[in-house]
Amino acid sequence: MASSETAGRRRAAWALALLSLIWGYNWIAMKVSLDYAVPVDSAATRFALAALVLLPALRYFGQPLGVPRAEWRYVAFLAVSLAANFVLTLSALELGGIGKTAVLVYTMPFWVIVFARLWLKERMLPLQWIAIVLAFAGLLVLVDIVELRGWLPSLLAVLAGASWAVSVVLIKSIQGRIRTHMMTLTLWQMAVCALLLWIYGGLVSTPPIQWTWQFVAAMAFSALLASAFSWMLFYYALARLPAGLAGLGTLATPVIGVVTAWLHFGERPSTQDLLGMLLIAAGLMLLALPARGVRAAARS
Repeated sequence: MASSETAGRRRAAWALALLSLIWGYNWIAMKVSLDYAVPVDSAATRFALAALVLLPALRYFGQPLGVPRAEWRYVAFLAVSLAANFVLTLSALELGGIGKTAVLVYTMPFWVIVFARLWLKERMLPLQWIAIVLAFAGLLVLVDIVELRGWLPSLLAVLAGASWAVSVVLIKSIQGRIRTHMMTLTLWQMAVCALLLWIYGGLVSTPPIQWTWQFVAAMAFSALLASAFSWMLFYYALARLPAGLAGLGTLATPVIGVVTAWLHFGERPSTQDLLGMLLIAAGLMLLALPARGVRAAARS
């Protein structure tokens, strides 16, 4: 049993590693999309396409499309949280640089730890708290408010991370207790999110999307890999790890975002940026070490 549990956690760790690579590069795709659509329309298009992609996947895995009436409240809550997260994220990205915005949005794992402790009563071991402190110090070193052109994009990015954390903790709390499969929940979460954003865009009369090949390519990456496929990876890991650890496992994403922004747009990281990345990497390495401690935390 212990061997099976360890293998499951190892697979969850690999899932988080692949997820971080995809989400890290997706910052490039999101930034490109904003040249051709406002944040509301970019997010709505992304999640509408992702929901369509998940339809044949549901059929392939034999999962039902329907959601019990009593569980639609979870769909609605998660859809609103998803809409808030990505409108805030894209708005911050439109106003600021990719690297710094990615870092601020990825205060999410720390919000997850706070919310999971309050809501799920999850506990962290001393070595894991040290890892959290190292990773948080890395985020503080990476953050440069001046380069984000003031307080507004910084606030938007942090609020995006907090709204994301709320949805992570809710999903963790309902896994295993609801009849709806996580893939079905994800599909409807994205579909309802897209509908809400389109309604809002229609009410405020957003400018039309410019359907260039660059926008289509950015949407394809964001919808297929960074949404439909990646959320399945995240839920897979979340089912096998405490919510706090699953959230912390994605901390490599902003580092990848900083590096890809350097390669694609010349946003070259400074010595301060590199120090922040090293601190985050050290925190993640510590989290990977105490296998027995992770199991103990999961049972707490």
